[in-house]
Amino acid sequence: MDKKVILWMVPVLTTVHNIEEVLFMPFVIERRNSSIPAFLGGLLPPVTYAQFVLAVSVATAVPYLIASFSNTGRQGGAGVTLLVSIQAMMLVNVFAHLSFAVMMGGYAPGVVTAVAVELPFSISMLRRAVRERWVSGRAMVLLIAIGLPLNVIALPALPILSGEIVRLLTRVG
Repeated sequence: MDKKVILWMVPVLTTVHNIEEVLFMPFVIERRNSSIPAFLGGLLPPVTYAQFVLAVSVATAVPYLIASFSNTGRQGGAGVTLLVSIQAMMLVNVFAHLSFAVMMGGYAPGVVTAVAVELPFSISMLRRAVRERWVSGRAMVLLIAIGLPLNVIALPALPILSGEIVRLLTRVG
């Protein structure tokens, strides 16, 4: 398969995964909000479904923007590296979804597409990226390692940040 097609699959498959999350997250948000211990309330404020959808929409749009404005055919281009980085983060995200499903004692939003779509695509694409030198093997290890804190800190913070942005905008307007 052509490199450009594979790189465009990053935003497309991210969209498929994020649609599953958006469809099934309403059932989890209330449980999430009510399970936060009081002493962590300031650090982990309640998240609304609207905040979650906004955050997922931004996270879905970014790979499309990168793919659209990048020369994905160019060897070693920033766009290629960024798309490979996103897919490395999606690989780590598979394990975050599996952990969440175990903690919930069953289904967690996004776990089906994480395992059935993102896991096999990530392994195949990332292996090819190293084999064809889209990125070096060292860079790949670093990208996957960076994916861990991004999944643990940055992704959960997106809905909280989106809520703060909405609050600021409503105060200004």
